Amino acid sequence: MRIILFTGKGGVGKTTIASATALKTAKLGYRTLIISTDPAHSLSDAFQKELNPYPTEVTENLYAMEVNVEYELERHWNVIKEYLTIFFKSQGIEDVVAEELAIFPGFDELASLLHLLEHYEKRDFDVIILDCAPTGETLRLLSVPEVARWYMNRFFGIEKKILKLVKPIAEPIINVPLPSEEVLNKIQELYVKIGKLKEILESDITTVRIVMNPEKMVIRESERAFTYLNLFGYRVDCVIVNKVFPESVGEYFSKWIEIQRSYLNEIAERFPIPIFKVQFKDKEVVGKELESLAEEIYGERDPTEVFHYHKPMEIKKEGNYFVLSINVPFIEKKDLKLLKRGEELIVIAKNWKRIVFLPQSLALKDVIKAEFKDQRLNVYFA
Repeated sequence: MRIILFTGKGGVGKTTIASATALKTAKLGYRTLIISTDPAHSLSDAFQKELNPYPTEVTENLYAMEVNVEYELERHWNVIKEYLTIFFKSQGIEDVVAEELAIFPGFDELASLLHLLEHYEKRDFDVIILDCAPTGETLRLLSVPEVARWYMNRFFGIEKKILKLVKPIAEPIINVPLPSEEVLNKIQELYVKIGKLKEILESDITTVRIVMNPEKMVIRESERAFTYLNLFGYRVDCVIVNKVFPESVGEYFSKWIEIQRSYLNEIAERFPIPIFKVQFKDKEVVGKELESLAEEIYGERDPTEVFHYHKPMEIKKEGNYFVLSINVPFIEKKDLKLLKRGEELIVIAKNWKRIVFLPQSLALKDVIKAEFKDQRLNVYFA
């Protein structure tokens, strides 16, 4: 099985590139599923076919779906939603508002990942492609397993035991409905699934592809995404530069061609991974046009190929030390901070913070030193 995530700044053409890739993998004989995680779905526009919140056949070997939060809640998590609605109503919130609040933030992203897990476990597809929301939403999506696991480890086990004991006594006194055993079991089920997701997203079968345009603001946002993805252990195997003006476009665009040429050189210098280029098209790329776009991007190559192998995070032995090495591109030494707390190593890189759960072999050791070299943070344990 192969899992590919497409991300990038809004408007760079992620859906078009992801759809073209899905069409090519299907044409090569891979049973393919493409999932849109963007609340503002446009997969149906790309394929010119109405899609559902479950796999819908587009063409031979190709299925597509657009995640619908309400549908997911009704199908899987209605118990949690009903409890939250009752809770908000008990606090004097109007019925309609309580219903809206019961759909907690980030559930659309989480629902997309749960579909990924479902089809990964069923093994009913050879390739799963995620057409992700704009970069900021994608980064939030990919941090869900990490953050949820932290909360689960810290609070949930204790909270469940305490609630079971105090619910009959406390509920009449505090006048607040406490979650039932069924609600707590559903939450626990959710967290167990989230834990499995983390393993899948960090495995060798999963890579992220960053789609960008040769523009200054887009390049900077792509750099930030590249840093974040590496920090959280996600592998980026290529960059796809979309909407590149052809040299023969004419004198009117000559200045733009010159600007893009300099940005293309900058992208080549700054991103140490394979780069694919797509020319700006003279018409909208939808439907059958996606097939020729896929040929332009990949040519004779198989889109399921992992175009670049690297480990964002690894543990190695150096003499008497164990070294935890994390790739942190586009960051300066002054922007990095480290803190070890029990079995947790907290890494802060500019605006991002990751809590790394250390294996026992490292958790029981002391941090002796840390160094930042060749865009990698190396933490020495002894």
